[in-house]
Amino acid sequence: MKKRLLVTGGAGFLGNHLLRRAKQFVAAGTLHLTPSISLPGVTFHVCDLQNPEEVRILLDRIQPDIIIHTACSDQGKGIEAIVPAAGLLAMQTAERDIRLIHLSTDQVFDGDTAPYKEESPTNPINAYGKAKVQAEELMRSLHPQATIVRTSLLYDLRTPDRQATRLIESAKTGELFRLFVDELRCPIWVENLAEVLLEVATKDVPGILHIAGPESQNRWDFGMGLLHHFGITPTPNIQKGTIEESGLVRPKNLTMDSSRAKQLLQTPLLSLSEARKKVQNLKI
Repeated sequence: MKKRLLVTGGAGFLGNHLLRRAKQFVAAGTLHLTPSISLPGVTFHVCDLQNPEEVRILLDRIQPDIIIHTACSDQGKGIEAIVPAAGLLAMQTAERDIRLIHLSTDQVFDGDTAPYKEESPTNPINAYGKAKVQAEELMRSLHPQATIVRTSLLYDLRTPDRQATRLIESAKTGELFRLFVDELRCPIWVENLAEVLLEVATKDVPGILHIAGPESQNRWDFGMGLLHHFGITPTPNIQKGTIEESGLVRPKNLTMDSSRAKQLLQTPLLSLSEARKKVQNLKI
């Protein structure tokens, strides 16, 4: 019998990719402020994850075996929902003995002492990272058996995501666009992350797990790689920049060590070049 999987934020960037690939599960997703969508074999449920009664009704109705919590991860105006939603889910899933996978971020680190392992001390320097650290602490205290997955920059290679779209549009409009050469991340293809998370869902992996791309890239090299993939010629208005010149407060080096995940899992973590080759081969 198939296990029941619930993906919070089912209409979001990662949540949608998870539900499209969750064929081995009876899958459901939550919606809140996003428009309703339709996926074959997937049911969607409107739920405010900050409302205890709505969460209780949702869990009683679906009775999931596993939850992958991708909702409330926005870095914008939804940041205030991160902590209460995480705490509520941790508490109610622990009471029901539901397997819980919580998505966190590399931005729980300050960017000064990379590479970062699971046991590296957190020291966020922005509001998003601080909220994610609080959410992690709630998860660990309320649901010790939960898996906390820290990941990095997500990207898509079939349809340009929001950030890639801005970059591509700037190449067409001539608007100045700066890409930092001193900000390092470990980008991961969203389809690759979805496949890895679905494998994690079949295992008992309590605690923190780093799952990011195997290659550390600065924003400039990563942006150039995306433009090349989508057949866009870089224009002079797309320029190199530095965090210091911008005056922004951002972690500089968020290189993550995902060696534990590589040892535990069979699904490989793909670099940008490897992901591009896979997409090209699928088109042949």
